Amino acid sequence: MRAELWQEQRLQLSLTKELVQAIELLQYSALDLEAFLYEQSLENPFLEIRRGRMRRRTSRTDKDRKQWLENISGRTETLAGHLLAQLPGLMLPAKEERMVRHLIAALDEDGYLRLPLAELAARFSVSEQEVERALRFVQSLDPPGVGARDLAECLLLQLERRPERDELAETIVRHHFVAFAEKAWKTLAKQLGVSLGELQRVFELIRTLEPRPGIHYANETPHFIVPDLIVTRQADGGWIVTYNDDIHPELGWNKEYQRHIVAVGDRHAERFMKEKYRQFTWLAKSLEQRKQTLVHLMGIIIDRQRSCFESGLSALKPMTMREVAEELGVHESTVSRAVRHKYVQTPFGTIELRRFFSSAATAGAGETASSVQVKAIIQMLISAEDRRAPLSDQQLADLLRDQHGIAISRRTVAKYREQLRIPSSAKRKQYTSLP
Repeated sequence: MRAELWQEQRLQLSLTKELVQAIELLQYSALDLEAFLYEQSLENPFLEIRRGRMRRRTSRTDKDRKQWLENISGRTETLAGHLLAQLPGLMLPAKEERMVRHLIAALDEDGYLRLPLAELAARFSVSEQEVERALRFVQSLDPPGVGARDLAECLLLQLERRPERDELAETIVRHHFVAFAEKAWKTLAKQLGVSLGELQRVFELIRTLEPRPGIHYANETPHFIVPDLIVTRQADGGWIVTYNDDIHPELGWNKEYQRHIVAVGDRHAERFMKEKYRQFTWLAKSLEQRKQTLVHLMGIIIDRQRSCFESGLSALKPMTMREVAEELGVHESTVSRAVRHKYVQTPFGTIELRRFFSSAATAGAGETASSVQVKAIIQMLISAEDRRAPLSDQQLADLLRDQHGIAISRRTVAKYREQLRIPSSAKRKQYTSLP
């Protein structure tokens, strides 16, 4: 074996720093893009970030801005703040109030205490009995059910605070909750000596309770979604796509700073300025490319989903990212990045771009139906079913085939039903009319 030197030529695709930046810009959400631009302004002293574009533009109407503001969260009070405001009325000793405050801080966003009492006792150097006593104070606060350690305890706390106590409901939740939730009612009815109708009544009562007491309170700073694109209908029935320039600041070049550098005559400073100007022009070009890609992508979506824009999401047709990528002349991954965390304002609301893509199910006469359409039909069939004899997944598959010409398997029906958060037929069954 001997050592040799040789040369060879090879073609290899290499991602430059600028190309990587362009790809990142495409997948950024509006908030991520704004944060990135401000970060660039810190690195480039010649780059200016200009705000106030919304005040200067006249193409946006008050109606457009009102639609954006409709997406703002109305919850401003946090669960912890609501609970802490009730403490003065309890007149607790200082030590117990301090422990109650610790427990309130340990609640999750749903209002549950997920940490074991032993761990909390060790953390605060107190006994478990003291933590248990402080927890009872927390559980006495509003909203009912707060401070529970599991779902059964949450429901039981709410039942115990009802003006008219229901002994059967409390017994079931306290001692037979798992069997009741799994709807093993026939066995449970024999054990308790009650009818199936009584169990159905308890079931309807429990359905009125709140399984997540903290859900009605804010757990983060309220925010609203500003659409990246706006789709409007023209007088002739056509559709026009406009890019929402208000979603990111306007870029500018600091010419005054440039004139100062030129006047100094320092060649190193001028070379630095030329490099920063190259970065600035590439960034501006990447932003324009991002804009054109999103607008062109939305135009293809409208062409393929025209019935959806005319009738709403229920008329959504099957469409994959690969199909749109081929028409757009880009890779499928580019389309995936482009629709990530992007929103469009339509006549029927502000919609995430990903929602326009759905898989296909075989329909009659060689046609296809989108998964969104199939889910809508399944939900409609279940809402109209006889609660005493709910439709099984196989019966739903048969109805889809016979009434709507959509041929899908029972497993696919079960998958769509679970995605709709609809329980199985056994758990949807009601026994109200039984003796």
